[in-house]
Amino acid sequence: MNKMLESAINEWSDWITNEKRLSNNTILSYVRDLRSFVSFMNSHYGIQIEFKDLKKISEDDLTGWFFQRIKNNLSQRSNARALSSIKSFFTFLSKKRLIKSSVILFINGPKFRNSLPRPLTKNQVNEIFRFVKYEKTKWILIRNLSVLILMWGYGLRIGEVLNLRKKDLSFSGIRIKGKGGKIRVIPMLEKFIIFIKTLEKECPFVLESDQSFFRGKRGGTLQPTVIQKLIRDIRKTLCFAENVTPHSLRHTFASELLENFTDLRTIQELLGHSSLSTTQRYTAVSTKRIQNMLEKNHPLSDN
Repeated sequence: MNKMLESAINEWSDWITNEKRLSNNTILSYVRDLRSFVSFMNSHYGIQIEFKDLKKISEDDLTGWFFQRIKNNLSQRSNARALSSIKSFFTFLSKKRLIKSSVILFINGPKFRNSLPRPLTKNQVNEIFRFVKYEKTKWILIRNLSVLILMWGYGLRIGEVLNLRKKDLSFSGIRIKGKGGKIRVIPMLEKFIIFIKTLEKECPFVLESDQSFFRGKRGGTLQPTVIQKLIRDIRKTLCFAENVTPHSLRHTFASELLENFTDLRTIQELLGHSSLSTTQRYTAVSTKRIQNMLEKNHPLSDN
């Protein structure tokens, strides 16, 4: 393990022992959970993560770890404790000003109640786009639609979308910088190219080639919280389940490809997964939906 990261873990262990005064069993469990998470991240990214990489850790990384634990038959209670372990470590780092902040600190509860990704139905997707069209400011309407289309229609993560620069969107395709700095290029449909050009024309701010393409109301880079709030508002208004998030759009993209019998390697490339095992999370979802479809429509079915 990286020396600086190892040192931070040891300092945190002393902190929960001497300041938080946790029981010995809890301390041992917390440290074991954290080391397990670091090991998962090393495997997930294919490199040994360093202390500086902690600020890049996302809720998706945490969800991937929980999914692996569920596959290994660990209980929900064990996962709830594991979440407390990780949050405790990041709280310590924040208090000691070793990091500025982390999305991990703002997770209010387990995000792993459903062990499998939850794709949206076609009706839900249609309702989402209808809701977005109520936006009165034209350029913001086109911006929001573009962001959602890139997640739903191209499988991008929300961070990948908002990190796109003008030069990353061209007739040759979308150039995406994914996790671990991995670059992938996805072709764009002509209709979407026209849509993007319309956004550029309507946007009140100058969009330089090397600057962020998606802007906030004041001209700065569009922040994930804006899109997250948009999805929360949609979820509340349309009475969607709590597990409907921006990432649900990406899950839907992958699941629909699987249902149309796209091979896993192709989906892996499109999603930018470093490991095929990550992509395989979607197979159980797709298999279940295909099974339901067969049971309902197959000639040998009793229905």
